[in-house]
Amino acid sequence: MSSINMGGLRSSVNISAVLKGTFLTLAVSLLLSVGTGVVYHMSSLTEQTLPWFTGAILAASAFSGSLTTGKQAGSRGLYHGLATGLMFFLALWLLAGLFLPGQASISIFSKFLLSLGAGALGGVIGVGLT
Repeated sequence: MSSINMGGLRSSVNISAVLKGTFLTLAVSLLLSVGTGVVYHMSSLTEQTLPWFTGAILAASAFSGSLTTGKQAGSRGLYHGLATGLMFFLALWLLAGLFLPGQASISIFSKFLLSLGAGALGGVIGVGLT
């Protein structure tokens, strides 16, 4: 039975690319959130659609940052995309815990899966773009 070499995995992930991608995901998320807030303020949209917009913002942000990470790394798009999606999720979870303590655990598992899935897809496509 083969064993997993965690040292080899750690050295195969470009940490700089993952950090840049994570910061891009946070910036895209902030920009899309402000834009969505303006749309909600100016239109007659009800708050019932808010969970759908939140999911779309989360997925678009994780995808865009992971796409950039995968493109910059040039290989192992799945690892880089998952790492970027995970870092993005952890950053959002930390920020939600600091600023909205009661809201940090609402639908956390679905948001975790959404950010990892979009991150993995973005990383794989990003490597394909190189």
